[in-house]
Amino acid sequence: MDILSQIAIITFFAIAAQWVGWKFKLPSIVFLLISGFIAGPILGWLEPEAMFGDLLSPAISIAVAIILFEGSLNLNFKELKHAGSAVRNFVIVGAPVGWIVTSAAAHYIGGLSWPVAGTFGGLLIVTGPTVIIPLLKHARLSERTTSILKWEGIVNDPIGAILAILVYEYFHLTQGVGVGETTFFIHALSALVMVVIGSIYAGIGLSKVLNRGLIPEYLKPAFILSTVVMLFVACNMLLHESGLIGVTILGVALANLGVTSIEEIKRFKETMTIMLVSGVFVVITAGIDPSIIFNLDMRGLLFIAAILFIIRPLIAFCASLGTDMTLREILLTGWIAPRGIVCVAVAGIMGPLLVEAGYADGEQIFPLAFAIVLLTVFLHGLTAKPFGRLLGLAHDNTDGLLIVGASDWSVQFAETLQKRHIAVMIADRNFHALKNARLNNIHTYYGETLSEETEYNLEMTRYNKLLAATDNADYNALLCSHFAHLFSRERVFQLASHNETEHERKQITETIRGRTFASKDISYWDFARLFRQGWRFKTTRVDKDFNMTDLIHESKQDELRIIGVIRGSGKLQFQPPEEKSLKNDDIVILFEKDDKSELVTAATTKTPPDLPD
Repeated sequence: MDILSQIAIITFFAIAAQWVGWKFKLPSIVFLLISGFIAGPILGWLEPEAMFGDLLSPAISIAVAIILFEGSLNLNFKELKHAGSAVRNFVIVGAPVGWIVTSAAAHYIGGLSWPVAGTFGGLLIVTGPTVIIPLLKHARLSERTTSILKWEGIVNDPIGAILAILVYEYFHLTQGVGVGETTFFIHALSALVMVVIGSIYAGIGLSKVLNRGLIPEYLKPAFILSTVVMLFVACNMLLHESGLIGVTILGVALANLGVTSIEEIKRFKETMTIMLVSGVFVVITAGIDPSIIFNLDMRGLLFIAAILFIIRPLIAFCASLGTDMTLREILLTGWIAPRGIVCVAVAGIMGPLLVEAGYADGEQIFPLAFAIVLLTVFLHGLTAKPFGRLLGLAHDNTDGLLIVGASDWSVQFAETLQKRHIAVMIADRNFHALKNARLNNIHTYYGETLSEETEYNLEMTRYNKLLAATDNADYNALLCSHFAHLFSRERVFQLASHNETEHERKQITETIRGRTFASKDISYWDFARLFRQGWRFKTTRVDKDFNMTDLIHESKQDELRIIGVIRGSGKLQFQPPEEKSLKNDDIVILFEKDDKSELVTAATTKTPPDLPD
């Protein structure tokens, strides 16, 4: 099969695996591994070695560098106030403990020589961001657990790779060539310091260039991407595989230096990373000979079992000392530690180098590494969410709604949903406007929803839908445009505005606004007016006595509004449902006149000055 056909196959399997993962609410990494096996060993459509030749290893290395950089762009130090000590311990304590214990296990259990065991132990402290970040998005774990696992995965990734290289270089140079230990450490430490300092200055310089407008907006993503590649290569010239540390430091620097257009850059990098992660996983698994997994001996299997059930829990326990981590958080972080592309890629490089250096058992680290990646991706990917829910550290599958804009009617709407077990939070910049919500035991957030602080103070993993319900249609559109990337476009809603029926020049373009809540003929002010006249949000359960025809008739008579439906699974839909789609236990949300309700005085609800009551 020609190269173009193979590229098309890689693209197809990569995006298909991502879509299947999204559709069935499972980690896409699982399907990427399956896709690679199908396209490679099973069907024989992909032959990565023949396809890429000598370019395969460099291409994977650069792809990993870009992936790591994109992940580090999300490492803002403000996030550490939720899990600072735990993150610090997982890096400062967890990494050394993991290296020592894993190396000892590789030697005494796996039967590897000390040089190979030390190299492999350094490599296995990596919990790759290529796996952990998609896994966290799927699992919807609690905020602090997510922070710990995300920081550990991204920060320890380059540390593990460089540690493996340093251990190999130490044994190779000090014993094979006769270089003194002191000389080796001086040269290695000097090169590492140069990499760190150079990367920090590169980040500072790049941020100044971007903030001063020296680069046009359309060139910024390409300029940053080029910088990442050049920095990666330059760092590797100083110290082998140190480029991963360099690009990580660069990403962290940009994330914390207030770079303009950082959100747009993140989105571009995220899109690229999805394609790179998908493609690299398919390529790597397609090039694997399945027999290497079946050729593992009993000592290798016992070593893998020790990694999963003894060493990782021990690392989590040691890292939790001196922190306020709960037992449930220790148990969860002690289980979730999937390895990813970096582990396999570096093992594929180090194995032959160790064999060339005279350590014949070096050929064992690649099959062991791949088996560990395969098992951890499947086991942790499929069990993270149910285990997290069992421990009370993962949110359930029901929808959660974030309402921006506290008003009498939005509070009553939130209260109605909350009674039906839908998680709701109301956010507003006006502290006094939130008083009614607090009195009704509704979760509130006081602050600017578009602020960067909100990202680190509001637990977004609990909510997956947005209702922009302020009296400013333009601000509502801005909210929807901002959160569309996080929740997806079909999950962000805003109220209709009065100028939607006017000339196109007065309308907000569809590309930046959210979906219309309720209907296009009822705006914020209409909700406020009807609420003062006694209309209230109500719900009715679908059963044998339910009659959708009557509801539709009343709606046409302008006696009620059909807002949406809460499915029996807990899914929230803000569109009038079709009668044939309704099932028993579905709950229809209505907005109708309630003669028993007390009228709200005009003083408690804002009224537009140009609209009559």
